[in-house]
Amino acid sequence: MSKKFLYILSILLLLNGIISGCNNIIDDDSEGYYPIEVEAVIDPQFTSSSRGVKLSATNLSSFGVWGFFNNVARVRDVSFTKTGSTWRGSRTITWATGAMNFYAFSPSFSICLNTNSTMLQNPKYVVYESPVDVDSQVDLMYSSIYGIKKTDNNGKIKYSFRPAMHYIGYTGKNAIGTEYKVFIKEIILHNIVSNGNFVYNATTANLGSWTIASGTNAKYINMRKVLTTPIELTATNKQLISPEYFIIIPQSCTMWRTSKTNPIPITTADANHNYYIETVAQIIKVENGVDTYLLGNPDNSDPEHPQYESVYFPAAAKTFRINAGSTLPINFNGGYNEEGLPYLENNDRGDGVDIEVSEWMDFDFEIEEWTPIYEDLIF
Repeated sequence: MSKKFLYILSILLLLNGIISGCNNIIDDDSEGYYPIEVEAVIDPQFTSSSRGVKLSATNLSSFGVWGFFNNVARVRDVSFTKTGSTWRGSRTITWATGAMNFYAFSPSFSICLNTNSTMLQNPKYVVYESPVDVDSQVDLMYSSIYGIKKTDNNGKIKYSFRPAMHYIGYTGKNAIGTEYKVFIKEIILHNIVSNGNFVYNATTANLGSWTIASGTNAKYINMRKVLTTPIELTATNKQLISPEYFIIIPQSCTMWRTSKTNPIPITTADANHNYYIETVAQIIKVENGVDTYLLGNPDNSDPEHPQYESVYFPAAAKTFRINAGSTLPINFNGGYNEEGLPYLENNDRGDGVDIEVSEWMDFDFEIEEWTPIYEDLIF
């Protein structure tokens, strides 16, 4: 048998391994044996329906896996994707002879920064930065399994994923009065830290926590959501972005505080990284069948006052916890202008319109715990 024939045969066998390797984990007696050492070839794709929506058993469609034996990486960022009811891996990976630890991250490790270095540290962690655009946000879930052997669970690996992020929804209510119409077109949440490390618990499976970037390392972003259709607020609370959410890294925030006796301008809030809500909206005074625009305009014909304009609201200072969601209420009393003064009492719109509104009052928001552990994924 010639050397050339053996060379060609080895290439064919390697290609066959790559093709057949896109399936589930294979039992093998070898110690961390890698039949193929290649980069993951599957890059998870996301549809619009998965953006800004919390993951669950029904829409979890991809995740990445790292596996360690004696603290040495034997499974390096293998991607699994779901087609129909079948999960398939980007390449074949095999068992070591002893107990292994596995770390999973959904939708994949590829959305994190510095994955190759951070997953080799102890304790294991990933570095993540949230996108600015809410419509580009992807929910993150995690799972870890420690001390598992191929003889356990008939050689199957069972992942139970937990939410890693915090979900923010909004309600809106017209608190000015029935003689006013209020329409909201956009919601912007200001001064949220977008970067941090998610650290897997070193001793307990399916636990982890965030270390938020601070000081000069912290990146603050303003998360914006443009509503598909402007929503008119009424005296009854309305859900504003459901079923979507602002998906943020869990963190503690300090609110912007202002009042007409002690106004704090928006520039100061931004300089101090205080968080607040901006709405792009309209306020219309309705009297004797005549509409007077106090905020916004019927169209964009006036360059000084476009169709929708910004007003600002403080947001209750709270800690946004992991594995939980919040509903932030916008009790629309007219809001504040850029100087931190009540907008409706400090504008030159509408002759003969004199309005005095109640100041913003501190109050709690609702917390919803995402307690269920999502679908067990068995391979």
